[in-house]
Amino acid sequence: MTTIATDKYIYPPRPKTSLPYGEAAFFKDLGWVAQYKYNGSRCMVKHLPNGKIELWNRHAEKFRTYNPPTWLQDQIRSSLYKLGLSPTGYHLLDGELLDQKHIAIKDTVVIWDVLVRDGQHLLGTTYGERHSTLYDVISQEERWLHKAHDFGIRLSDNVLFATNLGASLWDGAWGTVLEVNNPYGDKPLLEGLVIKDPNGVLERGWRESNNGGWLVRCRVKTGRHNF
Repeated sequence: MTTIATDKYIYPPRPKTSLPYGEAAFFKDLGWVAQYKYNGSRCMVKHLPNGKIELWNRHAEKFRTYNPPTWLQDQIRSSLYKLGLSPTGYHLLDGELLDQKHIAIKDTVVIWDVLVRDGQHLLGTTYGERHSTLYDVISQEERWLHKAHDFGIRLSDNVLFATNLGASLWDGAWGTVLEVNNPYGDKPLLEGLVIKDPNGVLERGWRESNNGGWLVRCRVKTGRHNF
């Protein structure tokens, strides 16, 4: 870990590899976990020491076409505190903004991972360790539901925390992906799964392509993607 300034941009971890879900069984035997990939915009959630909330995209820019309303900033702030993050610390979390890419869900933020905590860039920590530091302090686990489908842990009405799914749950999760997407044709609400090595170690994110060795993406087929 190393201290990092609040104005130093860190690019989010980005998978090098995409593959059809039918070829993902190899990673089950390795003990990897999966999370839903929602059809949103990659979003870095920045909590500054004064409590201010900023949303940045994966291109090192604040969102130009989305300004989070005050009520959503309040929900994000309170959700981070539910995850055990200090109200006076600089924290940077990796996730998604669900608002601009699909009609079904708006003004909603997904939290996947924490990259900076209390001003410390968590270099050298594993993905599993970082996820556990957030998950383990949730006092009451409620589920965030979309039309009875379980999308993760509910931190507030408009903030959810992505659940890690063990290998025995992947087939069911992929079935949920297909079922949720059925009404929307070529515009999926769930793009698929991101499979992660819980022992994958966080390296520096100074470039857009980084930390790709411990993530794999499995997407549904659309006009844009074969998988």
